Amino acid sequence: MRDYHEITLTFQEGERAAISFAEEGAPAKPALQAEVGQVDPASGAAKETPSASSNGFWIMLAMLFVFMYLFVIRPESKRKKQRESFQTSISKGDQVVTAGGLHGTVAALDEATITLKVADNVRLKFDRIAVSRTASAPVEESTVAKS
Repeated sequence: MRDYHEITLTFQEGERAAISFAEEGAPAKPALQAEVGQVDPASGAAKETPSASSNGFWIMLAMLFVFMYLFVIRPESKRKKQRESFQTSISKGDQVVTAGGLHGTVAALDEATITLKVADNVRLKFDRIAVSRTASAPVEESTVAKS
């Protein structure tokens, strides 16, 4: 087993550099390692210095959460509230469009289901969540396929 040697160099007021290197042919560790830290001039002991990269990491992580909240979570919760309020405000006689694109007039309502009249003597039963908008409401641009 080969021995590793360490040289400690002291620079101006409290800066310290420790360099470790191995003899030639030592496969276990890299040939040169360097460590820089602060030394208390009075006692000669090393001080712990917070890394600037760790502070940057936490700042970037906080910025990521703010971005996710502002551009993903908050708009989606607004759309969900609008959808729920629309589905609870549907009444008999409204002309609606289902998520599948079926147009019809509301013939009957239940707690969880809705019956649509799509033609004479043709009534279809759907879950309330299948109704996406009123027939007179404009279609959102995000759902329209652009040519």
